[in-house]
Amino acid sequence: METGIVLTGGGARAAYQVGVLRGISDMYPDWENPFGVIVGTSAGAINAASMAAGSSIFRHNISHLEGLWSEISVNRIYKSQTLEIFRNMTGVARRLFMGQVDGSPVALLNNSPLRAMLEEELDFGAISAAIDDGRLSALGVNACGYSTGQNVCFFQGRDSLKSWTVGQRAGSRTQLGLDHVMASAAIPTVFPPVQINREYFGDGVTRQMAHVSPALRLGADRVLVIGVSANSMCPTERPEPPGTPTFAQVIAQVFNGMFLDTLDYDIDRLRLINRLLELIPEEKQKEAGLDFRPVNLLEISPSQQINAIAEKYLDGMPLVLRNLVGAADRHHGTAASLASYLLFDPRFCQELISLGYHDAQQHANQINRFFHEQPVPGGEED
Repeated sequence: METGIVLTGGGARAAYQVGVLRGISDMYPDWENPFGVIVGTSAGAINAASMAAGSSIFRHNISHLEGLWSEISVNRIYKSQTLEIFRNMTGVARRLFMGQVDGSPVALLNNSPLRAMLEEELDFGAISAAIDDGRLSALGVNACGYSTGQNVCFFQGRDSLKSWTVGQRAGSRTQLGLDHVMASAAIPTVFPPVQINREYFGDGVTRQMAHVSPALRLGADRVLVIGVSANSMCPTERPEPPGTPTFAQVIAQVFNGMFLDTLDYDIDRLRLINRLLELIPEEKQKEAGLDFRPVNLLEISPSQQINAIAEKYLDGMPLVLRNLVGAADRHHGTAASLASYLLFDPRFCQELISLGYHDAQQHANQINRFFHEQPVPGGEED
């Protein structure tokens, strides 16, 4: 049985994923990599590529990833000097009013430090070696084409895996490189898109509605999904009085819709299909031409609101960005929500790692069943 893992997007929130993985590695310290299929989107693509390129000993691999996130800083992700940020913002405003005057991509922040860091951290030759040795079946990285609007899973894997196209979703077999990871992690309007072949690509969450599907197409029979949203754990609170929404408040909800909500919808849909398959006899499924199979699914997501954690560390962002996300207005919680995607602060990331580790411990029984028992048609529910 092939085990897959799906690591979703969320900027700095992806540090939470490392904590969950650390919890799993502590449960099984002698394991080699337990995930034959690894799929990542946005910052999750960075974690996915690091896992695929790392040591064959799972515990050592995750320890390296934890060290990377524990020491992260804004300056290692984007140029945070006030003059640099103003220059980029001015460039965006000029193009809005005057149109595109040259062919260079436009963005609010310059993420060349991230590229430099990943050039040192990611060994794509090691990914090829892991596939050749049979230690890895496939690595997939999701990105969105800004010309076609197609969500593409660029993947590298065993020879039997083929490309696919289903409407606005596609899988493209390729030799993965740094451009694919940088494109997947290019948050819309925040980081510049990356040209791959004939098209510019950006963050894979932009039009991603089927987060688990690429892992299944790459051969996974059971899938662990590590999200970065506490939507299912923490109830929504409405403010009193509501007040007029600010620009930052609106943008925060747009980001939340892209990064968080579509995953919840996809998981709910998968669990519904699993339950329907339980109720429909196999012969009836064949008569109807239904080509579905139950998927053993385990989802682990934050047990606490990440916004509340981010609110404590807003001083870790450059002043210009703090003002841009609305840290000074009355919607301080909204500012924290928007800031959490760009808050590459070691204090914030370390607390997210600790939360992920705690949540993995709380899910210890479910994790053990996931790896050692037969598939559960309805998926795990917690």
